[in-house]
Amino acid sequence: MNQQIVSNSIQEINHYNRVLEGNKRYVAKKLSEDPNYFKTLSKGQSPKYLLIGCSDSRAPPNELTETDPGEIFIHRNIANLVIPTDLNLNCVIQYAVEHLHIHNIVVMGHTCCGGVKAAMTQDSVGGLLDLWLNQIKLVYEKHADLIESFVDENDKINCLSQLNVRAQVMNIWKNPIVQKAWQKGNPVMVHGWLFRVETGYIEELLIDQHTPEEMCKVYALKFKLESEKQLSKHVSPAGSPKNNAKKRFLNMQRKLIEHINQLKENNIIDQDVETKEIGGFIESSKDL
Repeated sequence: MNQQIVSNSIQEINHYNRVLEGNKRYVAKKLSEDPNYFKTLSKGQSPKYLLIGCSDSRAPPNELTETDPGEIFIHRNIANLVIPTDLNLNCVIQYAVEHLHIHNIVVMGHTCCGGVKAAMTQDSVGGLLDLWLNQIKLVYEKHADLIESFVDENDKINCLSQLNVRAQVMNIWKNPIVQKAWQKGNPVMVHGWLFRVETGYIEELLIDQHTPEEMCKVYALKFKLESEKQLSKHVSPAGSPKNNAKKRFLNMQRKLIEHINQLKENNIIDQDVETKEIGGFIESSKDL
């Protein structure tokens, strides 16, 4: 056998073993902090967020947000795409919303994204990959003038990365699972993040709250829920839950974010808002 092949194989085995050794150190560290850590973890999960991110190895959600296993329900694919016909992703969304009762869905893109960069060229990267990246090319096609207004190539890539996140947030708004949750009274909020690889910081993108109202009406599905069969006999169409749910929860999300940001600016809170206060805002938003 060629000596170079043997040498390369040994190196690869060492890399592989290093990962397993890392797991042993991880377990030892966790048990030293809490002997019952894994026993507690095995009892179940109750994550507060669903994060749809990129498969890029430089963007690990838990590490970037200092969260532990069990805190974030995660789905990752190339370039953090939300494709309506992706059964894998839709199963994740349905399980997160209907079974884990998650109220926050985050789409997290990142700068220096290889998938976004590849989508901006005419070079083929392979059959299935080309089909996948066509979703990003559609975003590029729509915003080509803005993207090409930048001179630096990296700025163009990062601009498209931001626009791609916004497009995927829009796709979640159109998702029947999310729309049905809104109609049932589940306040699912959707956020767009851009992780800047070059600085380590996550940037919360300001998604226009009026964007869903500008979508074509054919995307606004109407579900006949059991709880509405009786209500529909007494409530006028203009005031029915199915017509107001989306707007109500989007307004609630906007109010909560604005209030939390204001508290942070005034140094009243560092990380979290008191549950009672959030509950009060949710209740007040029901009248919107």
